[in-house]
Amino acid sequence: MVKFRGALFLSILLSSLSYADLSESEPYRGAQLVKSNSKVDQLIEVPLSKISRAGRGWEPESVIRVKGEYSSSLYKIDRNALLADVYAHYKALLVADGQSILFECESRSCGSSNAWANNFFKDYLLYGADQNQSLLVVKDRQGAYQIMYINRRGAGDVMVRLDEVKATEAQDSEFGIVAQMDASDLPRIRRFLSDLLPDQKVVAFVTSQKNGLLSAIERGDRMISNVEAGLGDRLSSKVRFINLADLGRESLGFDRIAFVYDSPLEN
Repeated sequence: MVKFRGALFLSILLSSLSYADLSESEPYRGAQLVKSNSKVDQLIEVPLSKISRAGRGWEPESVIRVKGEYSSSLYKIDRNALLADVYAHYKALLVADGQSILFECESRSCGSSNAWANNFFKDYLLYGADQNQSLLVVKDRQGAYQIMYINRRGAGDVMVRLDEVKATEAQDSEFGIVAQMDASDLPRIRRFLSDLLPDQKVVAFVTSQKNGLLSAIERGDRMISNVEAGLGDRLSSKVRFINLADLGRESLGFDRIAFVYDSPLEN
């Protein structure tokens, strides 16, 4: 049994969340601001895993899609700086107020630096050797996210990318999304389910759009059938699928699966 409240993922709540402004924090010694920008009402993907090939492109194996205010800053630090020192400096800033670390990786465990730079962040200045990169994602107590990516370029300069996302569409605190992915990416879905603990189960919310003669609901049903057929009995037993069709939040996207942990009914 699973406890769900009515109209899950269908209501839109506005909140005035506050979060730490990293642009006002003390930069690493000698750091030069290369560029910065901010946007409102953006749909941002917050990475929660390494980046890998997905179909014809690249994307993190797990993301959270957040609708909200977005800011980004890129810093350049002299080539003599030690990567470990730079990382330690900015990590200390990111977790100073009790933020929770959602994901952290370094070197080749992060995946391809080229993919992070050009496919995810869309900034070639971040590209460097895979073994020199680091990524940190944290979430504060108000639900805001901070993302840090560091790498040393071929010329030797250390590049630091700091992103902040303040959600304007509140994330459900009881049914937090733990992973999102394309509904057709069966290899990634299999990896996610295989990594669950033996007794751990999830609920999968599937979104879809009308396409030709097929309604959104019919397409969602077809997606679920295709995924179940590709998972086999063992992995299928770990997940309960729910077809949201085109009735989900904008942050869920379309033709995607959002996983949440299944929790027993409270006594």
